[in-house]
Amino acid sequence: MPTYRVAAPSVIYERFDDELVAINLNTGVYHSLTEIAADAFQLLAEEATPEELSEALTAKYSASAEQILDALTPFLAQLQHEELIAVVENPKSRPPLKLNTNESGLPLTRPSLEAYRDLQSLFLLDPVHEVGEQGWPQPAPNPPEA
Repeated sequence: MPTYRVAAPSVIYERFDDELVAINLNTGVYHSLTEIAADAFQLLAEEATPEELSEALTAKYSASAEQILDALTPFLAQLQHEELIAVVENPKSRPPLKLNTNESGLPLTRPSLEAYRDLQSLFLLDPVHEVGEQGWPQPAPNPPEA
């Protein structure tokens, strides 16, 4: 199975309580993810295979890793279609994924991804989203010394 990661830097996201909002800066589409979808997406920031995701999510949801994997498979395809995740060519080694939560035994629901295209043209016109690793705004370069 492939290893996936969030398609940064063209995808940015923020978690707000029970919802995660992800924006694809290349397409201008923003997405809403809740429950298991938000948890899985956050884990993808560390790179993960579908099996690793499902195993980590068993700590919070009352379902087997196989049941979670069955639920995640179409969701991961949807994330790829929306260009929110990318396949990792050379996965990095890391310890097993852990979901940062105290909750457990939550019912498993199908992960879903809501796409909103109503602000798409505004995101694509706004130069603020063209941010490099230095952040925005970027400081002016130092003038040469005399």
